[in-house]
Amino acid sequence: MDQHRDRRRLKFESSKATSRALQERTGDQETPEQGSPRTQELENGKPAEPSADGRVESEQFKRLGLGPSHAAQVEERRLEREELEKQRDALEQDNQYRENPMSDENRELIDVWMQTEDEARVEEEDNVMTRDNYEAKFEEDSRLHHEYNHHYFDEQWLLFSEENAHDKKDEDWFIHSPAVLETSDPQYLCDMCRHIDFTVLFSYRGLKPQGNKDSTTACIELWGLSRVLNEKSTCSFCNFVREAIEQQCTATELGKARETKAGKIWIDILDEGPDCALRLEIGFSHLATRVVIQRLASDDEPLPLQALPVRQDAADTKRLCRWIRTCEDTHPKVLGSIHTFPAEMKTLRVIDVEEGCLVTVPTPCRYACLSYVWGENASSHVHLTSETKAILENPGIFNKGSVSISQVYLDAIKVTRDIGLRYLWVDAFCIVQDDDAEKATIISQMGALYGNAVITITASASFSPLEGLPGVGKTSRTRSQVVKQLNGMSVAVAFHDSRQPYHEIEDAIWNSRAWTFQERHLSQRAVYFTTSQLHFTCAHGTACEDTVPLSTCDLKPTVPIDQPRFDNLIHDLMFYIWTDPTQTEFPNKRFKLGGLGAESQTMISLTDEPTPTYRATPVAAYRSGTLPMEGETLWKTYREAVNMYTKRKMTWQSDAVSAFQGVTDLISQGVNTTFWYGIPEFAFDQALLWYPREPLIRRTFTGAAPSWSWAGWEGHTTYRGRGWHNGIAVAPFNAVRWLTNDDNLDTIKKYLAACGESPARVADFAQKAKDRPGFLQYWTHAFLYHLGGYNDGWKDERDTSRNEHYFSHSAYPGLRFTYPTNLPSQPLLPRHTPDGTLHFTAHTVPAHFTDMSTTTPKPMPIEDEFLQIGLNDAAKSSPGSRRPWEYIIYHQGYRAGFLSLNIPCPAVVSASTSYTLVAMSIDTIPQIAPPVCGWDFYWKMTPRELQASIFLDQEWGKSRRKWTVYVDAPPSSSTVKEDGDPHWDGRRYGNPAVIDVYNVLLLETKVGENGERWQERTGVGKMFAGAFCMTKPDVERIALR
Repeated sequence: MDQHRDRRRLKFESSKATSRALQERTGDQETPEQGSPRTQELENGKPAEPSADGRVESEQFKRLGLGPSHAAQVEERRLEREELEKQRDALEQDNQYRENPMSDENRELIDVWMQTEDEARVEEEDNVMTRDNYEAKFEEDSRLHHEYNHHYFDEQWLLFSEENAHDKKDEDWFIHSPAVLETSDPQYLCDMCRHIDFTVLFSYRGLKPQGNKDSTTACIELWGLSRVLNEKSTCSFCNFVREAIEQQCTATELGKARETKAGKIWIDILDEGPDCALRLEIGFSHLATRVVIQRLASDDEPLPLQALPVRQDAADTKRLCRWIRTCEDTHPKVLGSIHTFPAEMKTLRVIDVEEGCLVTVPTPCRYACLSYVWGENASSHVHLTSETKAILENPGIFNKGSVSISQVYLDAIKVTRDIGLRYLWVDAFCIVQDDDAEKATIISQMGALYGNAVITITASASFSPLEGLPGVGKTSRTRSQVVKQLNGMSVAVAFHDSRQPYHEIEDAIWNSRAWTFQERHLSQRAVYFTTSQLHFTCAHGTACEDTVPLSTCDLKPTVPIDQPRFDNLIHDLMFYIWTDPTQTEFPNKRFKLGGLGAESQTMISLTDEPTPTYRATPVAAYRSGTLPMEGETLWKTYREAVNMYTKRKMTWQSDAVSAFQGVTDLISQGVNTTFWYGIPEFAFDQALLWYPREPLIRRTFTGAAPSWSWAGWEGHTTYRGRGWHNGIAVAPFNAVRWLTNDDNLDTIKKYLAACGESPARVADFAQKAKDRPGFLQYWTHAFLYHLGGYNDGWKDERDTSRNEHYFSHSAYPGLRFTYPTNLPSQPLLPRHTPDGTLHFTAHTVPAHFTDMSTTTPKPMPIEDEFLQIGLNDAAKSSPGSRRPWEYIIYHQGYRAGFLSLNIPCPAVVSASTSYTLVAMSIDTIPQIAPPVCGWDFYWKMTPRELQASIFLDQEWGKSRRKWTVYVDAPPSSSTVKEDGDPHWDGRRYGNPAVIDVYNVLLLETKVGENGERWQERTGVGKMFAGAFCMTKPDVERIALR
């Protein structure tokens, strides 16, 4: 079978010109700014006729009496652009780390594929936009676009082109002869803003051909940032936008933006559909922020997404009541064991807001929870102890003022009463703080506590209990709503753009604490008291106090596509694919990417090779700070949880596992699984491969998690992804022999019985285990990876939108797994001993930290039985692409892989320390669709069959895989823009193929006073499996703590 056949049946298109994209990416050609006069000349194909001073003359504007542009202004902009080019060049020489634009997180938000003939044919049959009708639509858009005169502002209003100007229509939004009000008038507009009819922008749909940026959008681009930022301006619109910017930006950001004289703003129309009001989005060339403007709703018939008035001194709890009522009455119920009180939790201690004291009530009941930050001096605040219990149970104690209750508790009591609930659960008052047994019991039930609450009141703006809830009681909001009269309309700036993360919540101190992480994700509903407004969330959507909510009863979570983010990544994306080692068989590449219009960008080399077309589009992504669960595998939800949780801080490091327990309950609800020190049993091998995102600190308190768990380290950790959203990838396949002992024989016998084996077969198994020592170890692998038989009800499913295999089972309806796990009747086999040690046998290679600046590569003979971890090799990586704790793995001086250490290198290197690289699992570098082996073969490669084949044959069988090395090849001299992938030397080892990457752990050997030896994890990485095998690895028994 020709495994390359499908990959080469591509719809090739010849290259016609050298790519501007690659030149722009490498700085060889200046990039025209889109929408500027220069860009328009390029896009129209005919340059406009400039006057002597560089402006485009227009008889219409002469009649308007508008003056010419200033030559000095043009020159100033030219000098500013030259300065920006110098700064960019200086940054390229700076080796300080800069986040790779093509990080795992960004790639997972993009679909990338290579256009094949089959796919093109399917597109045509399904009437999907193919190249021909895409260009036909583009031509139609262009035709409509050219029916209008397109005005732009650059110190004055001008036309992009004089050609046939008298035969074209003016845009509906443009006012030729606007009224000029007195500068003292509250609705005065400057000479830039008065020519824009904002009433049209808020009322007319279908203005797409009338924008002045391009034919695909209604965007209006203006060279007027300096006007908007001018504090002396009397223009109503400029001041309106500036007030909004000043609430969102720092003084430093504003200062830098004010220094430019060439800044732009653009006004775009946000159209969410005919049932929603139009909104305006204001963007800026020198500021990262954006401003969304909404028209204030009328009292008669408010439209969804219109603005609502917000008081600075008082939160509107009546709106909160309506949101709760709508959710309870119309949204589908959230099912799952996490939202059910366990049988042993028959009562609940709560604050009775009517009686003003602590009471115990039977469950279930209707109550609210409070989520807040304890603060540094928590012990000095009044809370429930054995001593204060009797006092706090006195009726009225929370109302009389005889006991000093912190403001956040008093405000939460008021909110609970205002929304019609009687009970409030607050950990400080509902858990006896000096009763360790009660604390442990209740902490284990956090999922039920927050999951059963009617709503969680979130003090997201508070630093401690002493601070109240903004807009409640004595605490006022620090941000006020920006409202203006514009063309006779009342308009307001939205506090939050629902398409983006809510920074008042995501960047809050509250959101940086470990305990509040699970409180946030366990809650069915929550209301956030921000410094500006109320923000409500539930499993089906969100609502803000300043906006008329969407009225659909079956509202689904808003998962937006961040098109501007994708547009900003286009050139980085093309360069990434251009240098992708899995795509080197195609020296020419053509790109057709969403956002670039009809004309694709082409990168070519000096060959006559055919040119495949790469397509890319952005995909919807969760960016609200909530865990992705619906339609996701349990593994995806887990790795996102670890990524978010480990960013957070905790006062007591001993809480690392406890504060994550509620989330593990949420992830695994209803599944027969467990977590060991935060590592899930259902994806144990994959979960051992966590990566540090910063230098970590070992947790060393008594009872701390072992080094193999992220919970054993303080700091941000994460997991590698699958590459592109629709990437060709596989989950790692285990490559080690997990060891067990006779104590686990009974567990395996129970497992066999649960699988339907007869008592006689089980007894025969037990006898063989006693007679043959290796027999039990073989069955341990079969037991852990469910290889005893495939008739167990697990279905190998296909997610064709992601090109991902996943498993489902009728015992776990609606859940997705990357690999089969234990069914409800099957026992769990412990992976570690009671002291937290993992015992396994693995292929290992010694690792030496090596100064590569003094090391000469050795092509032949292949004799080094160790691997090198490079020091003083910064020139091997592109400037700024490698973090201080990241290193390259070499064999005989040739690059073979990439490694991330838990701690900085100086703290690791020691002449007396022994380091070992261990092959834990094997997988593939994620690749671009379609798969090299063809779709049929790709979908037939079921993960269970591959696991059995790889483990029994390739890793531990007699027919181990043979690897090729090119002994006469000199080391590659190219630098690598590091992204965490191994990027081995292709001259030496060849290009990436399939199942050729080892996931390795770097282990440090420890020796106890009594001579006992064990290992601790020091790092993690990926490397070419062939280079690992060429060292003649040992088989070693590991005791990992």
